[in-house]
Amino acid sequence: MWKVTIDREKCSNCGACLESCPGDVYEEVNGKITAVNQDECHGCHTCEAVCPEDACFIEEE
Repeated sequence: MWKVTIDREKCSNCGACLESCPGDVYEEVNGKITAVNQDECHGCHTCEAVCPEDACFIEEE
């Protein structure tokens, strides 16, 4: 299982993680990109790679 964290201080809500995630982990909630479907994370780290703000983090639990 994977834990997805978004650093709110760094995140600009650009949507790069939402668009690139093959597991549909991310959704826009009240104007902010949020990791709402953590169980869908494949652990591929694509969101980390595409995030221009280095605000996404994937850790194995």
